[in-house]
Amino acid sequence: MTLHTVMPLELVLEGLNAERDPWIEARVGDVLLQLEPIAPGRGKVVRILDGPLESYLDPNFEPGSILSLG
Repeated sequence: MTLHTVMPLELVLEGLNAERDPWIEARVGDVLLQLEPIAPGRGKVVRILDGPLESYLDPNFEPGSILSLG
């Protein structure tokens, strides 16, 4: 892979090896989601793992959306 950039390499690769919380799986209705925990009872959507096709068009399940669990 070749990367052409004017940014310093240290800035481009910053956080590449940083530890992160493990992702969790949660079912919201009939949609199985992969979430990144951000606070107790809250998670940020990483991706949809399983669900009806129309769930991919639902803005509540788009990556980066914050969901309350519980």
